[in-house]
Amino acid sequence: MIRKILYAAAICLIPNTGFCADPVYIGFDGSYGQKSDTSAKAIELGARTAIDEINARGGVLNGRPLELVTKDNQGLTMRGRDNYIALASQKDMIAVLGGKHSPVIVETIADAQQMKVPYISVWGSANQITDTVTTDSYMYRLSLKDEWGVAALLNQAIKLSPSNPKICVILPNTLWGRSGERVLREKASGGKAKLVSINWYNWGDKEFVRQLDACSANQAAAIVMIANEAEGALIIKELAARPKNERLPVVAHWGITGGAFAEMTGDALNNVDLRVIQTFSFVNNPRPKAQALARKAMTADNVQKPEFISSPVGVAQAYDMIYLLASAVNTAKSTQGTAIRNALEKLPAQDGAIKRYAPPFTRTNHDALDSHQVLFARIKPDGSIVPIR
Repeated sequence: MIRKILYAAAICLIPNTGFCADPVYIGFDGSYGQKSDTSAKAIELGARTAIDEINARGGVLNGRPLELVTKDNQGLTMRGRDNYIALASQKDMIAVLGGKHSPVIVETIADAQQMKVPYISVWGSANQITDTVTTDSYMYRLSLKDEWGVAALLNQAIKLSPSNPKICVILPNTLWGRSGERVLREKASGGKAKLVSINWYNWGDKEFVRQLDACSANQAAAIVMIANEAEGALIIKELAARPKNERLPVVAHWGITGGAFAEMTGDALNNVDLRVIQTFSFVNNPRPKAQALARKAMTADNVQKPEFISSPVGVAQAYDMIYLLASAVNTAKSTQGTAIRNALEKLPAQDGAIKRYAPPFTRTNHDALDSHQVLFARIKPDGSIVPIR
């Protein structure tokens, strides 16, 4: 027994071979249990890649390793809330990352405020995530925000038919969909776009004839679609099966890139002009951190080109957020939630895979990205996601 203890102590004295100090934890609650989801594994990949790099350099707080703890919310709001509470209750948990589903995160805002452990969206886009609490908030986001993301969808749709900017909208009857509807109505009011038909659907719906018929009947020139991969694939397949003159171009929110959308849609993608919003692409990205991350992500995903990395925004956004959290915990010199929250609001400028954060957050702005990161991409039948230049 004495020899084992001495051996462990010796390992701790050798740099980069192990840690003796207790870990500092970061939680992640994702929709692993949804069969077609790819966002959870992408977020975990980005987070673990950053954690491995940080730990290889000595960790945080003078030699403590970062460690990721994951939970599966299966896309269910109350399960996600329970998961956040369990993660935030863990000793030395400095923050919890939230994944693809905005309603899961929004439902947990009151718990985050009570438990005082930062809850950070690295995918969810609903405005309420960072707008619900206006002062002393523990809610953060490094992701697209509907306030400017959905506005970009509308502007892209107008560009497809500037002489006839009649837009049809298809969106889910959820908090996410209602967040998008509010932005669309606000941005269309007094502007060039005319929302000629707003059509709702429920999660799990299997046919979308009614919604697409309404788009055609109202002589829309383009469709703005807010959907995840399951319903989004069915909408595109139904649209592709229609006569060519009824195949309206589609500008889509990015939920479809958080799952096996191309696999579920197949050749229908060749017959529909589909454009999807993103905040990031690995393709032809000149940023050194993005290139280094792409190499690691391609190895992990077993792909040969960066356009085949699954759910790329999830990888990059989680990666950058882990580095910001590492900076925050070192600045705070503490794992206590309020200290981390305060440190996040005062971080110095730093470079990430997505952008230079200068600064990442402030006391009045808990969103690290803005409209300057918007780009649009095409999803090809082979699963590649390629920016539109």
